[in-house]
Amino acid sequence: MCRMDGEHLEAIHQALSTVQQAVLTMTFPSCDQLDVVELIDRVETELRARHPNVPLMCTFLNSIARSLRAQPEARDACLTIEGAIGAAGMPSTWQSGI
Repeated sequence: MCRMDGEHLEAIHQALSTVQQAVLTMTFPSCDQLDVVELIDRVETELRARHPNVPLMCTFLNSIARSLRAQPEARDACLTIEGAIGAAGMPSTWQSGI
């Protein structure tokens, strides 16, 4: 797993901000929205940590994208996550099984 620098961490934070804004305007069950927001909060907690748990962040980011991929209005949000995790050198697994 890669070592994250400040630029990668900021890109992930920006991606999460974009995703959270999109999630709150989507038309899918509020319980699903809350689950995604909770995952976003967990990643944000890792981003603020002195030594972020990169494998955990990778898992959560892929899980967020996987949760959103069935929503047509979430395509841009998923691609934003894809770009951030790709730039950080983390593996993208959210499209597996499509």
